[in-house]
Amino acid sequence: MFQLASTLILVIMKIPVTLITGFLGAGKSSFINRILDDNPGVRFGLVVNEFGDVNLESQIVDAGKNEITELSNGCMCCVMRDDLISSVKALLDKGPDIGHILLEASGLSDPVPIAAAFVLNDLDGTLRFDAIVCIVDTVNYLDSIEDFAIATQQLQYSDFILLSKTDIAIPEETARVRKFILSRKKNACILEIDAGFSTALVVDSSPLDHDDIVALEVEDHHHHDHEEVETYFHKSGKPLDLDRFGHFLTLMPSGVVRAKGFLHFTGGKMEENTEDRKYVLQYVGGRPMLEMKSWKEGEEKQSALVFIGRGFDKDALRENLANCEV
Repeated sequence: MFQLASTLILVIMKIPVTLITGFLGAGKSSFINRILDDNPGVRFGLVVNEFGDVNLESQIVDAGKNEITELSNGCMCCVMRDDLISSVKALLDKGPDIGHILLEASGLSDPVPIAAAFVLNDLDGTLRFDAIVCIVDTVNYLDSIEDFAIATQQLQYSDFILLSKTDIAIPEETARVRKFILSRKKNACILEIDAGFSTALVVDSSPLDHDDIVALEVEDHHHHDHEEVETYFHKSGKPLDLDRFGHFLTLMPSGVVRAKGFLHFTGGKMEENTEDRKYVLQYVGGRPMLEMKSWKEGEEKQSALVFIGRGFDKDALRENLANCEV
């Protein structure tokens, strides 16, 4: 008689960590929302950058059932490596069923030290660094690179480069951006985020080698434009007049590259019950966009905005916003 001995092999699946990078206003939050929509069966852990003492980014990313944590200094690449790892560990402790970690770097962050933190520390075999995905704003990118070197640095070590806003770009713009990217990264994997794009193409798609990231971190690679960038954070508990704010947007200083936040309005000729709606502002390349959402139960109705750029008058911004208050 033969006795069949069976051996149980336990395979522990590591949790992938994907870094989403890209310059200011490229569409990183929108891409993360798309990943969440494409994967309803996966619980994600999200790490986002915040400015000031109000969580702006958490208002833009629709976390839903997923866990989210905020890094409050506005730049993930400047967070100490141990602090970044600790933030992810806290996420996993809070949501033990998390199946994927998404890191949203700020538009001015150098992706190398962020990626290296997870390539060099997998939390005792819990994590696996997946990929660096760089979002490129097809419409505004070539204007950005003239003033901000970080815009091109973000391309160099990305595994995938995704072109956003190709639906509103003319074909010649898209072709020019592709040509520029290939001039900086010869074998770049460039994809367009169109209606048929599947996030599965770039999220946990295949094992990738990041030895170059480790080598750069050992050399203490860290380059960005923080010292040349100005930021103004504005918060107000007073409601804003919708029409006056529309005029305020026409007065936006040219030095403001990016603005975002949420707003509490009252009044307005075209809208009813504006005070019952939360408006999320996205401003990039001189183009404002307002999206309406509902205030969460018990949420304080207020306005909070961050302005990022160079050479703009913060006092004038403050005064113009105060003139919008009711």
